[in-house]
Amino acid sequence: MTSITRRDLLAGALAVAAIPAFAEVPAIASGGPFVTKHSGLFGGRRVDYVATVGATVITDEKSRPTIRFITTSYVATGTDPRTRPVLFLFNGGPSVCSSFLHILALGPKRLVVSQDPAIAEVPTRTTSNLHTLLDVADLVFVDPAETGFSRILAGGSRDEFYSVNGDAQSVSDFVVAWVRANGRETSPKYVLGESYGTIRAAVMAGQLAEAMPLDGVFLLSQAVNMIETSQRAKNALAYATNLPALAAVAAYHGRAGGRPGRATAAIVDEAYAFGMGDYLQALVRGNDLPAPTRRRIAATLERLTGISAEYYLEHDLAITKIEFTQELLKDRGQFMSMYDARYVGYVAPPGQESKSPLSAIIDSASALFERYLAEDLGVTWPVSEYRDEAPGSEAAWAWNGTLGPGGPFLDYDYAARLSTAFRANPRFRLMTGTGYFDLTTTIGPARYLVTQSDYPRDRVFQRQYLGGHLAYLYDPSLAALTADLRAWVSGGAPT
Repeated sequence: MTSITRRDLLAGALAVAAIPAFAEVPAIASGGPFVTKHSGLFGGRRVDYVATVGATVITDEKSRPTIRFITTSYVATGTDPRTRPVLFLFNGGPSVCSSFLHILALGPKRLVVSQDPAIAEVPTRTTSNLHTLLDVADLVFVDPAETGFSRILAGGSRDEFYSVNGDAQSVSDFVVAWVRANGRETSPKYVLGESYGTIRAAVMAGQLAEAMPLDGVFLLSQAVNMIETSQRAKNALAYATNLPALAAVAAYHGRAGGRPGRATAAIVDEAYAFGMGDYLQALVRGNDLPAPTRRRIAATLERLTGISAEYYLEHDLAITKIEFTQELLKDRGQFMSMYDARYVGYVAPPGQESKSPLSAIIDSASALFERYLAEDLGVTWPVSEYRDEAPGSEAAWAWNGTLGPGGPFLDYDYAARLSTAFRANPRFRLMTGTGYFDLTTTIGPARYLVTQSDYPRDRVFQRQYLGGHLAYLYDPSLAALTADLRAWVSGGAPT
């Protein structure tokens, strides 16, 4: 177990209030680290590596233990640790464990998922993940406070860890601790966050800029510009930026898109140009828009999204993403998943709850990951102690806006933290990856994030994948994602 004091880490780090919030969990208070040796074929070559499920304790400025991180690292043997990249990975929430990235995407073993979204098949097995990045980088999967086996200790405060800044600071502290404990100060250091984890990654990049600058951040299914990603009534920009995702989904289901076989990228480009041009101007003008122009805009929206012009005219030319999931296939008695609109389910009778089209995959991923911990990584702690999400975090989360406490629609310039990282390291590079059929964190806001930034354009790479929020469920998208990651962590430009 590694123990490190916060005062040894980052200058100006936030002090953690010594308000006892959680007792240590007896089941994981002893035992470990769990170290196992493995070998696999990754990126076309054989790699021997060591897997470690171990603890890192962070203490505050008075040496009081505040949090015990339990993380899983995969480190290749026979490589030069001074130059070998290391990639830290985590999911979103707030706040959830890293098991989805681990068992569905980038770990050395991967859940076998049906490639046909129309087949509601329950995954039952894992297989070697030929796409994992161990041929080019070491991997560290991070479970934030109160997720997985990680726990807040007696010297820590849940209020601190359940906040944008405190959560990111704790993971920044962990990164520095792990790097120093493993002698990886000179290794190129990268962070990959998914969904809410992209906010964590952006804030971390700013926090680490002075003490231990990162070499890159990957925003997978990014939510950094939350206000554009989410939708509020009358927030014209949010409807305009989200239009390309609606067009991509409608084309996938054969409800729009023009000629058969037209590339998704071309459909998205057309919708983005219209959305940020004529459509945005129409939304801004609101009730002052002349009736003929209103009808013309509605007709174009019908062509792009498959939703009738009459619907748009009745709803002030706007449809929310949630409404879209329920409206597009309503004639079939179906609705689409927000997380991956390729997956559809049948609307339940009145008084019953419709089942999520992705529930079979999500439930199996959690169960098989816990089995993987025990059978492959030798973890003897009770898997019942492994938490998919931090209890109560969604309701209690503090968003740390510049205007003070409040909900997610105050002034949150998380993107500016990345500007700090660019200035701190001339080698720092940013990549975004978005699923075309994701209706939560969509394509348009990812593009808008970059256009509104001061980031050096030659160090920014934007990628789209044929999939949803978990784009890596689709094997070709996983292959494309990992090819981009290989080039990125190796210092080259993704193709």
